[in-house]
Amino acid sequence: MEHQERFENIPKWEDMDRDMLVNIFKKLHVVDVIMGASRVCIAWFLAAHNKTIWNTINLNDLDSIVLDDNPSKPHLQDINNGEKHRYHLREILNEINKFSRAATFEFFFNANTNVVEEDLAIISNGLPNIRKLALPIQKTQNLNSFASSFSKWKNLQTLIIAKFTEDDDLNHEFKAIAENCRNLTTIKFTCTLDMELATIIKKLPNLERLSFRCTSVFIRALMSLILGLQNLKSLNISHCIFRKRCNNNGTLRMLPEDKSLMQIILDTQKLETFKLCCSDCTTCLDVWNHTRLPDYSTSDSAFSNFWDKQWKTDEFKEFEF
Repeated sequence: MEHQERFENIPKWEDMDRDMLVNIFKKLHVVDVIMGASRVCIAWFLAAHNKTIWNTINLNDLDSIVLDDNPSKPHLQDINNGEKHRYHLREILNEINKFSRAATFEFFFNANTNVVEEDLAIISNGLPNIRKLALPIQKTQNLNSFASSFSKWKNLQTLIIAKFTEDDDLNHEFKAIAENCRNLTTIKFTCTLDMELATIIKKLPNLERLSFRCTSVFIRALMSLILGLQNLKSLNISHCIFRKRCNNNGTLRMLPEDKSLMQIILDTQKLETFKLCCSDCTTCLDVWNHTRLPDYSTSDSAFSNFWDKQWKTDEFKEFEF
């Protein structure tokens, strides 16, 4: 009898304080909350729907997500002798919509994620209040669908965007973004800055912060941005590969000590913050050694890890996640 009484006095999982549960769930990966904790009992299920858990969605844990867009495959895969389950990205996105109830303000994809039109449609319809988005592009997008998704994010202010393809031309996609997200103030690009992209960027009147960290930058396009963006306050061109057009229509690489770049520094006196490194920078040497884009379809983990690190890192804290 005494043993039974002691057993009855042990606190039960379902009786845990709701606020304590919410704070614990905030420290878990979203997949663990959706597919694990929320299924323990009704009390945990209700706690998992607390909106504060879903203010920031960070899909950096790729161990739990299958990175493909084939809905015909089984939704659940059992690997590592039953120790780990993996779920398709689209399934996770649909569940995030159900749990978050439009409470998400920040959404970050891993650089290796293949985000397609259907995925963007899911989160734009369910999460219209996103203000900060990190979006990698692995394939050319359907521009009508792409524009439709971004048209729902009227409050988008910060965008971290990359195009990891053989042709890293982001001009068509970003034109659709610029036409629909006029409130953008902060943008980080991982793609080549040429005159066409610079012309599109200059159509954003509220732009204050720009980063082209670890990218290929054409000098003429850069100078056009500095002179054309009246509200630009901060510019990061650290660890970039600088280029200029030659008379034979070819391109020439330049070092940061080049006189053309020194002139750019003089032209940036209106900026509050300007980031440019020197030629003996160790990060720059890494960038020059990784100028080809990683092949995510293979086990080229060194390249994948390098670009994923650059994707999440920046000298400006507004771009870090």
